[in-house]
Amino acid sequence: MERKYVLSAVGPDQPGIVDRLAGFLSDEGFNLEDSRMAVLGGEFALILLVTATSEAAKDLGALAPRIESLTGLSVTVKATAAPSRGHAGVPFIVRGYAMDHPGIVHALAHEVAELGANIEEMETVARPAPVSGTPLFDVRMRISLPAGVPVQTLRRRLSEVAETRNMDISVEPSPI
Repeated sequence: MERKYVLSAVGPDQPGIVDRLAGFLSDEGFNLEDSRMAVLGGEFALILLVTATSEAAKDLGALAPRIESLTGLSVTVKATAAPSRGHAGVPFIVRGYAMDHPGIVHALAHEVAELGANIEEMETVARPAPVSGTPLFDVRMRISLPAGVPVQTLRRRLSEVAETRNMDISVEPSPI
């Protein structure tokens, strides 16, 4: 039986973390399948889907202290399984852009959840505008919309959020 783990970690950013971590995982009989990594503030954060490549591979959770020592990150490991098909639906990409202010993610996530859709991936970035320094917010979500929910309903509900939040928003079919 294939063993899968989700490894998450955060700690001070420094060069070489990914090199040391990826080498360790490979040497211990694990394959890094999916990952998200970013520097957030002065911290480096990552989340990985890791699979044991052989029956001889150790329990990844038992290796967490060694990973912490090697990388300087605080590590959490959770055994996981193949994804359930409970959220099957039609994939869409939702993009939003606005002057940054509190509540944007909640407003969008609330409408998506109310429609029974699942947010499968989200990335947000807040940065100052090049000339004015005005804080700008950019959000990208990949969602799975239930087959019985018309895409026009999703677009209408998110357009209402965009109107009240003074933002541009788009909903497009996802290529994946």
